[in-house]
Amino acid sequence: MHFCLAVLLALLQAPAATPNLSTLVEGVERSFARMKDFSADFIQIEDSLNQKRQESGHLYLMRTRMMRWEYKNPEEKLYISNGKTVYFYVPADRQVNKEAVRETVDDRIPLMFLLGRSDLRKEFTRFELLSTRPFLEGTKVVRMYPRRKTDLAELVMEVDPANFLVRRLLLVHTDGSRMEFIFSNIRINTGLRASMFDFKVPAGVEVIEGIGQ
Repeated sequence: MHFCLAVLLALLQAPAATPNLSTLVEGVERSFARMKDFSADFIQIEDSLNQKRQESGHLYLMRTRMMRWEYKNPEEKLYISNGKTVYFYVPADRQVNKEAVRETVDDRIPLMFLLGRSDLRKEFTRFELLSTRPFLEGTKVVRMYPRRKTDLAELVMEVDPANFLVRRLLLVHTDGSRMEFIFSNIRINTGLRASMFDFKVPAGVEVIEGIGQ
């Protein structure tokens, strides 16, 4: 699993006007340790095999290992974990896929594992502060290279220097495919309830074991 994806949870409460690379990384790590829950609007852009797909919705995360991705556009979908099992539900298809968290490999999964932890440096071997123009105006751009050998070649994050919120993540895989997440209206530690991460299979919906990639 791409534990590196968890960098989106970065939030440093003590802002700095012109943070350097070390300030950004240390701020991210301290933020993980404080995080109990996280929510945000998201845009997800997948670019692979010369095909590009954009989706959007709302994301909720909560310690420990709980998450809820509510997709609204272009199609209603739900990707949810109660900490043990992951469910992927598409109402229009009248079916739900389920799989144990420990068996799932997905760019969305690692986010829930890093809430309350502070080991970003253990997940990456090298960090670079880029001078390239950011996708989102006013953010700082950091490129990171994973320590573990996975299908992830590099990860780029854009951080708001005013509050150290991570506004954008770009994952570049070894096969050339890219997954991008843009976050807005971010909120942390709002007291989310564990019940919102429970999933009950609706009547008449087929249950399929395993979640395809």
